[in-house]
Amino acid sequence: MNHHNGHDATADSNILFFACGALAGAAVALMFAPARGRETRELLAQRSRQVADMGREMLGEHGERLSTAIERGRETATHLGERIGQAVEQGKSGYRDAVRHGHRVAGDALQSAEEAARTLRADAKGATESV
Repeated sequence: MNHHNGHDATADSNILFFACGALAGAAVALMFAPARGRETRELLAQRSRQVADMGREMLGEHGERLSTAIERGRETATHLGERIGQAVEQGKSGYRDAVRHGHRVAGDALQSAEEAARTLRADAKGATESV
């Protein structure tokens, strides 16, 4: 069950369904009631006011909870956006560091290869001269 601020969401839904059912039942009863038109209209107007009052009361209660939930969602989204932004920046920084490191390693490897080539050429030249 889902509890929030001491309220049960299922109970809230049940109240809403009950109110809708009561309104529908009242409308059906009035359609088939053997009352005069004026009495029926007065009863229907009274029931409509009662249901409207219940709706306003429920909106007031649930509207505050809905506003709170929306604000919490907005705060969570903002916080998550900030964290994602930080992660992206860290990723960019890591990428730049890796590229710099790769350039250094490649430069070192190229320099070692050039030195090895010079050594091989010198050794090859010395070997051909001694023959």
